[in-house]
Amino acid sequence: MGLQTAPVEDERFLPSGDEAGTAPGDRRFRPDVEGLRAVAVLLVVLYHAGIPGLSGGFVGVDVFFVISGFVITGLLLRERTSTGGTSILGFYARRVRRILPAATLVILVTVVFSYLLLGSVSGANVANDGRWAAVFLANFHFESIGTDYFTVSRPPSPLQNYWSLSVEEQFYIFFPTAFLLLARPKLRLSLRTRLCILLGLTIVASFWLSVAQTSSNPMRAYFSPFTRAWELALGALVAVCTPWLKKSPQLAAAVITWAGLAAIGWAAFAYTSGSPYPGSLVAVPVVGAAMVIAGGSAVPGAGAESLLATGPFQWMGRRSYSLYLWHWPVLIIAAERVGKTRLGVWESLALVLVALALSAITYTLVENPIRHLRTRPSATVGVGLVAVAATVLLLTLAISVDGTASSPSNKQVVPTSTEQSAVIAQVAAAAHISVLPPDVQPSVAASATDTALVNRIESPYCTAFKGASTAPICTVGDPTSQHLVVVLGDSHAFMWLPAFESIAKNAHWRLVVLNHLFCPAELVTVVNPPDWQSPSGPYAACDRWHKWTVAWINRHKPDMLVVSQENGGFYLSPAKNGQPAAHFTGRQWQDGLTSLLNSVTVPNIRKVVLGDIPTMSVYPPTCLGQHPDDVQACSSPSSTAVSPFNAREADAAASAGAQYVNTIPWFCSAVCTAVIGRYIVYWDESHVTETYAKYLTLVLGEQLGI
Repeated sequence: MGLQTAPVEDERFLPSGDEAGTAPGDRRFRPDVEGLRAVAVLLVVLYHAGIPGLSGGFVGVDVFFVISGFVITGLLLRERTSTGGTSILGFYARRVRRILPAATLVILVTVVFSYLLLGSVSGANVANDGRWAAVFLANFHFESIGTDYFTVSRPPSPLQNYWSLSVEEQFYIFFPTAFLLLARPKLRLSLRTRLCILLGLTIVASFWLSVAQTSSNPMRAYFSPFTRAWELALGALVAVCTPWLKKSPQLAAAVITWAGLAAIGWAAFAYTSGSPYPGSLVAVPVVGAAMVIAGGSAVPGAGAESLLATGPFQWMGRRSYSLYLWHWPVLIIAAERVGKTRLGVWESLALVLVALALSAITYTLVENPIRHLRTRPSATVGVGLVAVAATVLLLTLAISVDGTASSPSNKQVVPTSTEQSAVIAQVAAAAHISVLPPDVQPSVAASATDTALVNRIESPYCTAFKGASTAPICTVGDPTSQHLVVVLGDSHAFMWLPAFESIAKNAHWRLVVLNHLFCPAELVTVVNPPDWQSPSGPYAACDRWHKWTVAWINRHKPDMLVVSQENGGFYLSPAKNGQPAAHFTGRQWQDGLTSLLNSVTVPNIRKVVLGDIPTMSVYPPTCLGQHPDDVQACSSPSSTAVSPFNAREADAAASAGAQYVNTIPWFCSAVCTAVIGRYIVYWDESHVTETYAKYLTLVLGEQLGI
């Protein structure tokens, strides 16, 4: 591949060899924009490090979006002016050299260290995330799993920060093509005018979607390129308007830059993770970033550039891309390694310094040298596509090798336990297991997905999802039987489905599952689930679900009703009278269950409350992967793992004439263990694996008397 040296007089390039990231007529290098990059990355990094007060540092990502839109549009306009044309292939070649090397390096290193430090379960999950990040679809990937109950309790992915990079790359797919199409026709309107119209329409439509979707589906709004497009489009509009902005009065321009910087800072300290975001709130940091860049076009002597152009900001700005890539995996892997979701501030700041060192090395040895190469565009794009394909293939092989190694144990038939006394004896012996059994079922790698919530939730659709107040009737067992049993509850009822299904089939009972994720069975009003409408508001759909299920049960007159639900600290009572959302009291929880049981008025119905299982203090799949020779490191004392609400539910059952089934002896002696016999018990902190649920089929059936 031949090298081509760009002439210095070509205004597309700076003497350093860097691209001029501004529109024609503007300065070819904008130190204020470089310094603004430093502001953006520092806000994000320090927010993730947990700096007190910086509760909205995530707005730094939005500042990056504005900068990216400005720079990309400047590049396209400058090329159009300099050469008279627009090379889409050349554009993508420059993006490959600029973005791909560092992004790919961080993905691969993160996956390797996830396997080494976090074990096979986390390594495989991160490798899967890496495949999506490598093809710049991480935002869609994290949106899909972020709204899935299956991942609620999992640690965050070390590659989750790639979502914003994916949004930018998706913008880069469509905007250059739109630019080329607008540039070709010979119309009365100038190219800049046409661009202003297109960008203006994009800003209005995308901002409207951001506001509307944040109230209906916050997770989708956060990750969607359609709700974020207006942020990049506003930066692009600033680049298009450069000739007019340059004529701004010096004093006004200076005031605008400082006001914009103040708006970004205000949002960074005023917003919190509970703010409805992006919504309309995102306008403050986005417009603020646009003001800094727009005002800087006039080069006001007393503007924010006097701060942003200083050495520290320039140094950090040049390394902002690498720092953004590195800081998150460093923080997350370190925290998960010691079993925490977040480290202390001083620990995090020390890790930020590690990430900064990695960033400086990456910038010097990878990012900067490669982006200065002047290779043929076709060759560069070809190498980039090969690199992406090779990355995906390598990560797929890593996942498949790990899965192949563990597959024999997953294919074994799980025998059911014979009697409760045998299970209790195994539970007592489990406290002395030190080494993971060689024939453990499921394998550690497979345990994180060994759950009915993944394997059975979609076929047939046996659950109601967020926002639903009714659900299709899910019938298992013997569909022709005259004996009907109804299982009512949330995910802690659904996790027993493999056992319930076997029991119903063997006894020739018809079993109907009435299940709603994030909604307890009992008649209490809970807060909205994650990423659904207002964070502390009442979950109205759950209240409607309660009315629907009680009416359905009383209408269909089952022989037996089995109620099971997560209790304790998972559900909160909504905010009211100026007070924040709070945990239920024991009395409130007991009364809610009593109300449900008394609301079922079917004559001669047998009512059963299946008690909740213990909640572990660690994430068992990851812990077992890290400690295969010290299984007890993944155990929890029963005194902390067992919820005091279990006793309240037993009292509620007794007062309503229902049977209470205590499940704790099936999981705990003095300690609650992650492995019992040769079975891994949990797929996350509080849900039983499908394998162990199957093992307990006869014990559960005996307690139900079926």
